[in-house]
Amino acid sequence: MRSIERRDLTRARSRSAASLHAISIALFLLLACFAVAPRLEAASCGGAQPCKCGDVVTSSYLLGGNLGPCSGHGLVVKSNVVLDCRGFQITGLGGTSEQYGISLSGKPGAEISGATVKGCRVSRFHRGIRLHAASSNRVADNTAADNGDQGNHVGYGIDISGGSHNNVLENNRVHGNADEGIHIGTGSYKNRFVGNTSADNYRENLYLLLASGNVFVRNTLGPGGMNSLYLKDSGGNLFEGNTFRGNTARIVGDARDNQFINNTFSGAGLHFLPYKGTARSPSNNRVAGGAISDTGECVRFTSTRGNVVEDTELACRTAVRSESPSGPSDNTLIGALSAALTLDEGSTLGRGRRVSVQVKDAAGAPVAGAKVDAAIAPYEKTSGVSGSLSSVGSDTMNNLMTLWGETFSRSYPNVKLQVEGKGSSTAPPALIAGTAQFGPMSRQMKPSEIDEFEKKFGYKPMEIRTSFDALAVYVHRDNPLDQLALPRVDAAPD
Repeated sequence: MRSIERRDLTRARSRSAASLHAISIALFLLLACFAVAPRLEAASCGGAQPCKCGDVVTSSYLLGGNLGPCSGHGLVVKSNVVLDCRGFQITGLGGTSEQYGISLSGKPGAEISGATVKGCRVSRFHRGIRLHAASSNRVADNTAADNGDQGNHVGYGIDISGGSHNNVLENNRVHGNADEGIHIGTGSYKNRFVGNTSADNYRENLYLLLASGNVFVRNTLGPGGMNSLYLKDSGGNLFEGNTFRGNTARIVGDARDNQFINNTFSGAGLHFLPYKGTARSPSNNRVAGGAISDTGECVRFTSTRGNVVEDTELACRTAVRSESPSGPSDNTLIGALSAALTLDEGSTLGRGRRVSVQVKDAAGAPVAGAKVDAAIAPYEKTSGVSGSLSSVGSDTMNNLMTLWGETFSRSYPNVKLQVEGKGSSTAPPALIAGTAQFGPMSRQMKPSEIDEFEKKFGYKPMEIRTSFDALAVYVHRDNPLDQLALPRVDAAPD
């Protein structure tokens, strides 16, 4: 019984060994077949040679019909080539594989440049149109829609990456993509975007990450998506004459020296905030002109400093909200204000109005060619200042002179200002006699007063207009007059 079991076991082992040997030979042959099979390279096309899915366009080409569905890339475009799709469609299979509808992809030192892509409709690729290490190309009048993995929300309509620069993208339509509409990635700079529309993309209609010096003119961003714009850790970009619709434009992280000039934000506010969990926050960004309307908060500052909003129409329930959850907020608002401000205890909002400065001579005539030196440094407090100052003149200006004196004393507490208000006519004699350093007057100096001053000091007095004096005429309630013309007021005795 035992010997039989051993013989059966021996036969079983022999059969197993033979089977494994056969499987090994089959696997070896299969692997050998893969090893020696020739690798299929993408074919060149263009000119008179028709292009198929995955081909490399090496000479200018007019697409003759729709292309796809493509299992890999749509078309790969080389330098100095014009690809004109003439409105035809290039379609992928969708899904999660890394496919590009139209690819202009170079390498550092071997960039794709001088190419033009126009009139193409690209959809169902991981990224619709991709520029990577590409420079001085033109992408115009294309449509990038329904690209990316809609289930996992990855993939872009247009992707600019790999240090791409000096490209022009104009009049493209980007919508319905799985993640971002237009993505401008790390190191991309000095690209120009004109007249593009990016809307209804799942997350951002326009996203910038570590991108600098790009210019955006007359683009429409939104509605739809989570943000009309998400600008993160990017600097020196210019946005001029664009329209942001439906969702907030967010300026995030170390975003600095960006300028927003004469843009329209409709139903879309502007939010400056640190990147989550970090101390990186926007600074030295400028918003000038344009309008923000139809949203709860026009501008929101969250723990940010040094940003300026000037002469922008703020037509929201709250013009500016400033908060300091992770650090102080200290920003500036210049211009008229018609809505509420909301600030927490850690916030400072500088307020200002635009003023014009004119240089005039003693007769009030503008001085030709006179300029205000913008390089003049701000005033800095000095030490060792003490003594007394005297102001003699108009009693109308007593309160104003007292207020100025109190403010001056906060910087120089050892200086005392004495204010004496006995009428404008007392100012010139006090100045001439040297008993006053200031002579406030609610009228201009008379020629005789100017002459007396000049005779004493050898130069004319310096006049600084500080304010307007308002006068009111009151009549007794029993007076039968219901109105009084200015000539009659002027004729009344003093």
